[in-house]
Amino acid sequence: MDTNLMILTFLLLILLSFANGANDISKSIATLAGAGVASIPKAIRWGVVWTILGALSGMFWGGAIIKNLSQSFYASHTEMDINVALAVAIAPIIWVLFSTYAKLPVSTTHSLVGAFIGTGLFAYGSDGILWQAVGFKIVLPLLVSPFAAIFLAIVGFNYISKLTDKLPQNQFNILGFKFKLNEDGLHWLTSGILSFARGLNDTPKLIAVMLPIIMLPPAQLGNHYYVVAAFSMGAGAWLIGSRITKILATKVTKMDHHQGFAANLISSFLVIGASRFGLPVSTTHVSTSAIIGVGIAGKSKLDLKVIMSMLGAWLITVPGAGLIAGACYYLICLL
Repeated sequence: MDTNLMILTFLLLILLSFANGANDISKSIATLAGAGVASIPKAIRWGVVWTILGALSGMFWGGAIIKNLSQSFYASHTEMDINVALAVAIAPIIWVLFSTYAKLPVSTTHSLVGAFIGTGLFAYGSDGILWQAVGFKIVLPLLVSPFAAIFLAIVGFNYISKLTDKLPQNQFNILGFKFKLNEDGLHWLTSGILSFARGLNDTPKLIAVMLPIIMLPPAQLGNHYYVVAAFSMGAGAWLIGSRITKILATKVTKMDHHQGFAANLISSFLVIGASRFGLPVSTTHVSTSAIIGVGIAGKSKLDLKVIMSMLGAWLITVPGAGLIAGACYYLICLL
């Protein structure tokens, strides 16, 4: 295996994982800060621990997602050369880092989809893309998951709130954090679970993008890729994760403790379920939609301006990342 390509692959994996952590950590811990359960720095530290653990668990459970992503975009007669692979890897890094700087919560998964499609159109034309597979395995889960999150949040909010009111007040300790077995204690737990699920769901996707660069089949994937991705993701969250967290925690809607817990519980259920079946749902869309859903159910005021700006960012992520990927492919071919 070419040493230079190996170094480049790990560099790109570090950058993509860093970008993912910076933008996506908020999706699992913003409700802790928004509901007043924890400060933003403390919530981020909690999320980082569980994100890294979830990312590392991909060594055992992430194979289905890697297989779906790496085999669901291009027709069998196409050959994914190094130029295509590099463009697909670089474009999401640019898009997600730019969005983080602009304080826009976007989907890394959508960025990856856009990069695959955009590069494929430039390199192979429309006939080189497996449109039916892309739609069924990738796009459909991404489109359905926000509506599912809103629906479950609206339907389940009152039931979850009544159930948590009956909990006993027992205290316990996890990873040095003290909790009570009440709604806030369970909120900490569901936030940790969602952080774990996000790490588990996202890390295989990030690694899948890198495999074609070094022409490595998923079956030969080493665990060191997961280690690099996990700690790079944690670094991005730790260093600049607060930019997006502040938006989701305070700008979308005002949350009480009931709403924050319900949003986290529903998001955890959907993301973990998707990971179980190898469906690459967007944690961004699921968690943000759940926050909107509990806002509606709890009759809290929604900031429509913020929501519309996020919706706009979601809508342009696929074409935006696709155009960047196409431009990257063109420039790489000139080198």
